[in-house]
Amino acid sequence: MRYVFVLVFVCIGLHSQAQDTDEVDRIVSLYPKRFESAQNLATLIKRDFKNPEQQLKASYSWLIHNVEYDPKEYYNFKFQYRDLAEKNQKAATSREAMINRTLINGKAVCEGYALTLERLCELLGINSYIVRGDTKTRPQDIGRKFDKNHMWNVAIIDDEPYLIDATWGAGRYNGKFIKAPTSYYFKTPPDDFIKNHFPEVFDDAYVNEEISRVAFSNRPLLIDRSLRLDAISPNEGTIAAKVLKKGLLFELPVDDTADITYSLNGGTQWPVERLEGNRFMITEREKSTSLIIYVNAEPVIGYKIK
Repeated sequence: MRYVFVLVFVCIGLHSQAQDTDEVDRIVSLYPKRFESAQNLATLIKRDFKNPEQQLKASYSWLIHNVEYDPKEYYNFKFQYRDLAEKNQKAATSREAMINRTLINGKAVCEGYALTLERLCELLGINSYIVRGDTKTRPQDIGRKFDKNHMWNVAIIDDEPYLIDATWGAGRYNGKFIKAPTSYYFKTPPDDFIKNHFPEVFDDAYVNEEISRVAFSNRPLLIDRSLRLDAISPNEGTIAAKVLKKGLLFELPVDDTADITYSLNGGTQWPVERLEGNRFMITEREKSTSLIIYVNAEPVIGYKIK
């Protein structure tokens, strides 16, 4: 009976947390879509929320619902400098301009999302900092060298790290911004965050088991958030073209009723050959550089073909 009571209390706690999050989102949805300054937004958040976690969630919620990712913003803040002093001065001016543009125009790249969230945390008295690092978003990213291509945030509340990516939380970009706000990238469990975010300084990952940059790069593209690397095969991200041509055997933890398909080079989805248990076979139908596997028409894992 002891274990039953523990389970009940955990479930109640999670349900309560979800309700709190929904209420934060509901209140923030009533806020203006644009602000003249971070101080104005922080003032509203302070008025409506007293709990630091709720204040942090409100900041995140406003950003993901009101700011669109726009790669053109990257070129609006480039500058030249003659010496270190001028560089620092122009960098500070650029940061302020980026935060203001994010709030006023509702457009940003990852730096705009991260800087604005950091500024809101500063105004709310929440300890936070920006993390720079590498992310994987497509099969072509597998096996390449470490690339500082992204920025996200870490906040610390009661000695607990909150890993946050407002850029990814706002939606996705595929030639154009596709708005799809999600709370998943607010306080993401570190063991899940590390699947596609690798910090420049590994301590910022907040995971118990250290992995190298090379190991991160060589992993498959884990699209499904619930997928564990130790539950799939192959668990290396690059597949030799000759192996695929002969027939690739793979394992995936799915139930018997799941519809498993695959695509090559992002093209047509084809059914796999089902074997015993969670084992499947894929055969190359065309010369390809990438392989995506789907469960019930949703992409779950990606590989690079070489």
